Amino acid sequence: KYGVFYSVVDLQAAINRFITEHNQQSQPFVWRADPHKIIAAVRRGHQTLESLH
Repeated sequence: KYGVFYSVVDLQAAINRFITEHNQQSQPFVWRADPHKIIAAVRRGHQTLESLH
């Protein structure tokens, strides 16, 4: 959440608490997107940008 930190030490402590709590409930990331669709979208984006020049 949002917060105000008056020192670097306070900020580091908050970050470390967040990481510790997050790691207790973490699960592995599972990639679900089809790579072929991503590549096609990137190519379309490149074509659009090139047509503007």
